[in-house]
Amino acid sequence: MDVTSNHLEIGTMPDEMDEEGDELSKRPDNFGIPVGKNEPGVAPVLLCKIRKGQELRVRCIAKKGIAKEHAKWSPCSAVSFEYDPHNKLRHTTYWYETDIKSEWPLSENAKDEQPVRDDEVFDYNAKPNRFYMDIETDGSLGPQEVVMKGLQELQAKLANLILGLKAPEPTAGDEGLSSQQGGKPAGAGGAYNTWGSPAAGGWGD
Repeated sequence: MDVTSNHLEIGTMPDEMDEEGDELSKRPDNFGIPVGKNEPGVAPVLLCKIRKGQELRVRCIAKKGIAKEHAKWSPCSAVSFEYDPHNKLRHTTYWYETDIKSEWPLSENAKDEQPVRDDEVFDYNAKPNRFYMDIETDGSLGPQEVVMKGLQELQAKLANLILGLKAPEPTAGDEGLSSQQGGKPAGAGGAYNTWGSPAAGGWGD
């Protein structure tokens, strides 16, 4: 017997797993349904084959995660990054045989910037101020949504970092304790109970 995705039964999703986001409106009607299940003209996915007398008990749980943990959770299939397509900053040295322009064609991003003139003086203090990113997704999320969600996550991490670096504000209990001690640490100006302390005869005795 061939065990396929058509044999999978869909359970109910718990209330605490309800999702929010723009991708909900982009989901088709058959979202979450196994491929080929009660769908004419679509062959189901073969999971395994069993012999006579064998049985298979499987419980499939879909879990959410991030690509930092495993690449299977990455919504991106390809990401490219470029700045300075004309190499005005000379961060790259092109190896060529005869003609550098024919052997190193410009990218599509070069159309958005002015080309380098032969009489232009090189600026050693120049820094890149424009960056190009090409994002290709697997279809689960749109490219713009991937970037926006990434920026939101980065913003949240930076906010937590700033919050952790701030000094905690003193509470009412801390203020009362410092006023009772007169602004001195515990034991300052009083007797010591450790060996070699004034209470034990003083130092050097």
